[in-house]
Amino acid sequence: MKSIALPTLLLLAAGPQAFAQQPDVTFFVIGKHANFQQDAQGIATPVDYSFFSEIFLASGGDGGDATLALPGGETIPYRDMRDAEGGARDNILLVTGAARYPDFDALQARYPNGTYRVSFATPSGAVDSAGLQFRERPLPPAPRIHVEQDGVPGCSQLAAGIDTTVRWSPFSAGRPDPNGILDDLVFVILEDAAGIRVAHSGRPFEGKPYLTYAAAEYVIPGDVLEPGSTYTLSVEHALLDDTGRHGGVPAFTTRAVTTRLALPTLPAGATGCRAAGIPPLAEQITMLYYENIDAPTRFYGGALGLEQTFELDWIRMYRTGPASMAGIVREGPGAWHEAQPNNAVMLSLVTPDVDAWYARLKTRDDIVFLKDIGDGGRIRSFLLEDPGGYTVEFFQWLMTEP
Repeated sequence: MKSIALPTLLLLAAGPQAFAQQPDVTFFVIGKHANFQQDAQGIATPVDYSFFSEIFLASGGDGGDATLALPGGETIPYRDMRDAEGGARDNILLVTGAARYPDFDALQARYPNGTYRVSFATPSGAVDSAGLQFRERPLPPAPRIHVEQDGVPGCSQLAAGIDTTVRWSPFSAGRPDPNGILDDLVFVILEDAAGIRVAHSGRPFEGKPYLTYAAAEYVIPGDVLEPGSTYTLSVEHALLDDTGRHGGVPAFTTRAVTTRLALPTLPAGATGCRAAGIPPLAEQITMLYYENIDAPTRFYGGALGLEQTFELDWIRMYRTGPASMAGIVREGPGAWHEAQPNNAVMLSLVTPDVDAWYARLKTRDDIVFLKDIGDGGRIRSFLLEDPGGYTVEFFQWLMTEP
């Protein structure tokens, strides 16, 4: 493999490197994983969900007789990937789930939360029934990938021989490890059409740079790119759940999400990447967050009488215009934010007849008015407070002299 450029932000974490390392195994992990595919418009769509466990062998290390015991007692042997063909070959022992699943609930049903136990033997010692747990922590959002060459953002086709900067949406769910073993991780991998890795941002406990949740970008050197080829770029955000050390080997469970993006390269002689055009926007939705959405449902759907366009148990959407909506979201799994005690967000609804809205809502005793109707600047408006403390403004543009 050719040399890999150093990432802009590295964490060659002193903590994980500071203890006596088992010479045969660098670390082992048990994971639940979501796989997304990003299209040319930057939209990431879920593909499938899967389970895995990996035992990473050190350079020159050896190991075998490896098994994984599930919470219900089922035992699965690890496969030695040093014997695998092509791009699947790696210096690891691997368990992959027997199936891929259409959603996270189906994955959870097959591989529930609880204690999983790993056993393996090495020349330097054995690990016997090391217990690691999955707890109630949701998958992180799928990262959105941004690609740039020579300062040109939004590259959809790359030029060979030019360094490529890969960025991603913030890993806002990431955190430092309270146990001080390993912080939440980011992985960036580029594979060629045969599945061979030509660039990798690094793995922990191998004495080389790697990326944690705080990293913002990674640079792929131009010399790994061949003209007229097709590559797959992957960015993974990995939350580490249960961290510990077993027999001198660091170990953890992870809930990880990977977004993949197909990246073809231009023919030889291209001097810069080809950027995709600005993708279209079809609608605008403002998401508002609440501890409970019963009262907001009555407010937007009942008191205001807005048309409901979408409903799940934790979210409702209401039409506010031909291509705009307000979404009310219950905090918890699936929600990006938590409800706040003080909300500095105003939902402004533009109408051609603000007086009619004011007269209609003034008849109700379940509406909290923050400001009565009046003119100011180029608008006529009044303000309400919704059940979550958000400000809702109704306003009408005023005619002005030319």
